[in-house]
Amino acid sequence: MLTSFLLRLCLGFTVLVPSLAHAQLTGVLEIPGNGTTVSGVGMISGWKCEAGDITISLNAGDPIPATYGLPRADTSGACGDDGNNGFFSYTNWGNLGDGEHTAVVYDDGTEFARSTFTVTTLGTEFLTGANAQVSVTDFPQAGETTTFEWNPATQHLEAVSRDPACRETLTMKPGEACRGSISLELDTSRLGTVSTGFSFSVEAEGRGCISISGIPAFNYCYSASLPDVLDKIDISVIRNEDGSWTIDDFPLVDLGECVIDLKVKPGAKCSGSIDLPIGELDFAFSVEADGEACIEAEVDLDIPLVDGKEIDACFDTRKDFQKVLDKIDDVIEIGAFAAKNADDSWTILDFL
Repeated sequence: MLTSFLLRLCLGFTVLVPSLAHAQLTGVLEIPGNGTTVSGVGMISGWKCEAGDITISLNAGDPIPATYGLPRADTSGACGDDGNNGFFSYTNWGNLGDGEHTAVVYDDGTEFARSTFTVTTLGTEFLTGANAQVSVTDFPQAGETTTFEWNPATQHLEAVSRDPACRETLTMKPGEACRGSISLELDTSRLGTVSTGFSFSVEAEGRGCISISGIPAFNYCYSASLPDVLDKIDISVIRNEDGSWTIDDFPLVDLGECVIDLKVKPGAKCSGSIDLPIGELDFAFSVEADGEACIEAEVDLDIPLVDGKEIDACFDTRKDFQKVLDKIDDVIEIGAFAAKNADDSWTILDFL
């Protein structure tokens, strides 16, 4: 009885093992991925361990031929070969129109992968006559600014430059720049120390240029070295023999603070603190999903306030914002420091 059972068990494994091997993943459609959104001119791609004639059908339409045999080293383990298993083709997603669509991939007419995806167009199959350049802050990392430019050939915004975050040991070549935040003390202001935007760039001829947001008088370019500008900025930048510049010393500031030129999008929030000769003003500035901006402040000032020592209010316009700040005694004379943009975001303009 036991011998018979073991024999049947072994035979079962003999049948099961080949079935498991056959069930292993041998082909994938990666772009467009299931549940993703695509636009413009793009790639249809994936991989398959062994293939003959690979074609793709969009919404059950005519087969689109794909090139097979592209190097995909990441598939060599799954396929047990040299990794030349990639396939790709191109299409204009705008031809499909807005909405949900289906892609099916075939090998010699046999389906082996499919996905359901969404297309978003710009109102036409192929946009012409458009020009745009936009800068995105804190992308791809906090403190970095990446500039994108519209490319009519690909129907996409393509990255054309990236300004990294200014930091110690960073070296910039001619044509490069960095951005960051610094603490700045203004003796001529009613404010003590404020946080503000800062950038350092290197011109084509090798001059190093410093720019402080909102304060034109602090914008300088230097040919040899960058001194401590008016003894207010604790920054040391050194020019190298090849014309590049290296940041030797840079006072880091929390990039999450509210700083001049910061763009706060709906759903985002920043916080800050203003040191005044008569006390300290801590505040948080946020933008709601509908574009309404809100300020919360804990006030520790030795002057009369309206509604006590806390400010908690929301507003739709810069003018409404000023009314909120008018709750603080006129001795401080803080002007509205944020303005609403067309996309419902708000930009920090001034702390003064």
